[in-house]
Amino acid sequence: MRRFLFPLNRLQRKVVNTILVMVVVPMLVAGIVAAEWVSSNFEDRLQRWIEDSARVGETWLRAYQNDAVMLGGVLADDPEFVAALEGGDMTVIKQPVARIARELGISFMQVYTAQQILVYTSMPVRMQTLWEPGQSQAVMRVAEKKKNLLAAVGITGIPRHGKPHHYLVLGGVLNEDFISELNQLTGLKTRLYYREGARYFDILSRPGHVSELKDLPKEAMRRLQKDKKPYYSTSAEEGHYRGQYTPVVDSAGRVEAILFSGLERRGFEELLTNRLLLFVSIMLVGVLVSVLVGVFLSRVVVRPVEHLRNGVMQLSAQNFNTTVPVMSDDEVGDLARAFNAMANRLRVARDEQNQTFQKDKLASLGELSASLAHEIRNPIGVINTSAALLEKAETPQKRAELTRMIREESARVGSLVQDFLQLSRFRQPALTRLDPMMPVERALAAAIAGHDNVRVEKSLQHDGALILGDPGLLQQAWSNILTNAVQAMGPDGGELRIESRVSDHMVELTVEDSGPGISPEIMPRLFEPFFTTKEQGTGLGLSIANTLVEASGGRLEVQPPRHRGARFAMHFPIQEKDDAT
Repeated sequence: MRRFLFPLNRLQRKVVNTILVMVVVPMLVAGIVAAEWVSSNFEDRLQRWIEDSARVGETWLRAYQNDAVMLGGVLADDPEFVAALEGGDMTVIKQPVARIARELGISFMQVYTAQQILVYTSMPVRMQTLWEPGQSQAVMRVAEKKKNLLAAVGITGIPRHGKPHHYLVLGGVLNEDFISELNQLTGLKTRLYYREGARYFDILSRPGHVSELKDLPKEAMRRLQKDKKPYYSTSAEEGHYRGQYTPVVDSAGRVEAILFSGLERRGFEELLTNRLLLFVSIMLVGVLVSVLVGVFLSRVVVRPVEHLRNGVMQLSAQNFNTTVPVMSDDEVGDLARAFNAMANRLRVARDEQNQTFQKDKLASLGELSASLAHEIRNPIGVINTSAALLEKAETPQKRAELTRMIREESARVGSLVQDFLQLSRFRQPALTRLDPMMPVERALAAAIAGHDNVRVEKSLQHDGALILGDPGLLQQAWSNILTNAVQAMGPDGGELRIESRVSDHMVELTVEDSGPGISPEIMPRLFEPFFTTKEQGTGLGLSIANTLVEASGGRLEVQPPRHRGARFAMHFPIQEKDDAT
């Protein structure tokens, strides 16, 4: 019978039953005060919750585009990839790059000419509209197997500086699953309107149906398109939702899409936010009902919404351990349970990712240990053989030769173990402000001692800029690099060019030798432990140098040579200028 008389949801029935039980003589003043407070407070909290949840959706969408732009920039700066692109061979996309793309949510890659003509696509996706000049991010309508979809893409010009010869487009398809994930994440209804000219369309809410964003006030469109600010409406989407329209702006300042996040307007929320209806209801039940209903509503309705808002804020800050108390068995309680289940799923996903990372670390340790064992095995074999022959040696000369071999191979093993320990042991750097050339000069003096046929040419232009670093660690790093340079030039000697300069608040120090240089095939492996092209080398010198530079807050890289040798560079942030200069 109650269902017949009151066709309401559980939360509405709870309010009606409370009012029916607690009927008293109404009072006008109490009704006005209670109606004003409840309606304004509830509406304000709803708006704050919707606005905070909308930021989560915007961040999620922008992450697709930022990841695409980031990976596009990495590929555009890869000489091997650019060379393959200019030659028309796209098989250069290696498995690690494809795996990274999948983990970033990038589902397709396309290459266009400077005239926006498609020359390569990794999957049968066709752009129905193309980007405008200057855009680096966009939300576009695409077709896949005669099915209309949206895609968040990043556009990277190749080369990145100057007039592009090609455009690299990386994107993630935004389908119904993307909208469903946003709905589950925020607890709101989400719609994504992509731009086509001066109009915006949605094709994800109803598959196979295109709906246009319209019926917005002129002031709202001006705020979205010109001011590029969100617009909140209590009667959004033709009056069916409370929600916020958030402009998605690309790097060129154009509004490429509009993201809508809203809460469906229902009878109970309308009662709480309509001052007149609430005043009439409270006026009918009197002073006592006004006070009790106001407290009751604030505890039963407003506080759960506040808990939900706080939970969303914690989740957006990547606190996956947050939970929302389930304070009722109604729609708000259902939202709280759904939120807790979502947070638990995210927490499990994070733990699985951490476990995978630990497995990768153990695998790397195994590879490093195997390499060390392989390097030690050869000299140990020589030592064992020499020791066995030493017992049978008949002449002093033979014994002396075998003894020398044992000493040399023992020293080689000791040096290898020492380098390995230095690579694996983390030393806390003693950071101090210093002239970046000071450790270079000390390492240079030791490296060229006894090499009179090595000429040194210096071009120092860092103008007294100081860096923060450990002098001992940096001297050892430079010693490894300079020793390699002297050895690469051979017994005939050559020329070392040492330069310093300041750029973008960074000090750059470079050293270039006149040796045979580094072949492009081995350049990506230079900093791998135990990788060497020398017959007697351990392959740890550059790995150790890289570790020591990073410990001092710097960055070591290999650069293309200006002449024909090998060129290495260290970069450090500037700490201060020398007062004497």
